[in-house]
Amino acid sequence: MSNQVTTIITTDKAVANNETRLSICLRSNGFSFSLTTLQHELLTYADVQFRFDRPFGELAQALKDFFAQNNISTFGLRQVRLVVPSQHCVWIPEHLYDPVRDRQYLRMVANPDLGAGVYHIQVPLLKSYIVYSAPTTVVTAFKLAIPGIDVHCQHSVLANDVLLQRSLQHPILLMNLRPGVGDFEAFYNGHLMLSNSFEAKSINEILYHGIDIMKQLHIETPDMEMAMCGMVNRDTFALFQHYFPNVTLHTGRPITFTNPAFQTFPTYQHPFLFS
Repeated sequence: MSNQVTTIITTDKAVANNETRLSICLRSNGFSFSLTTLQHELLTYADVQFRFDRPFGELAQALKDFFAQNNISTFGLRQVRLVVPSQHCVWIPEHLYDPVRDRQYLRMVANPDLGAGVYHIQVPLLKSYIVYSAPTTVVTAFKLAIPGIDVHCQHSVLANDVLLQRSLQHPILLMNLRPGVGDFEAFYNGHLMLSNSFEAKSINEILYHGIDIMKQLHIETPDMEMAMCGMVNRDTFALFQHYFPNVTLHTGRPITFTNPAFQTFPTYQHPFLFS
């Protein structure tokens, strides 16, 4: 089988498409997605095993067929967002940004795969654009399958208004753990101070990067918050508690639900869907 829903939690509540958001996040073996209302009520969450290693036309049709077969209409939704975790990205202030220079911007900080596409997304909240690399075939197939979809990298969704507002009270260092990677965002006094990803072979390397960021940015205060999300387990959480004054699990925006199965749903493991 080329695709299969491995986990799904849903509700029977009927909500009009123009009152619904669909968020999709790529994963190593497929993708996950959620449906939420404009009031941040969680309607559906699912993990999907999906083969992306197929010709472009076949891939786009397979995506269309998947959502149709699972009774999810992708037309008329208020918002559809695809998050593609990327290892290569750069922030450019709005007043300096020139779309024809996207690949040049990226080459200033990284040497992305020549076969990868280079994309950008505007982040009005921060008066900036973020330029990033992503697999061309996959992104184009989603755009064809779901017209009007917004494509983001992880940093354009992690750096959001919720954390900026909270950082007016105390410094926040957000860390999202992915396989072999730590995504970091640092916030202080309502500003984004750092946004970067670091490859690491062990959790100790990720810890080192977190400590280094804290010290380099001088946000090592008694009330600083280390907010963790993604692939966080008890051992990882306990390890970071030894080095940071206040460690929390970042669960994204507050959500509500009617299905009791969501009561223990680990939203902190899915920051790209709920940020």
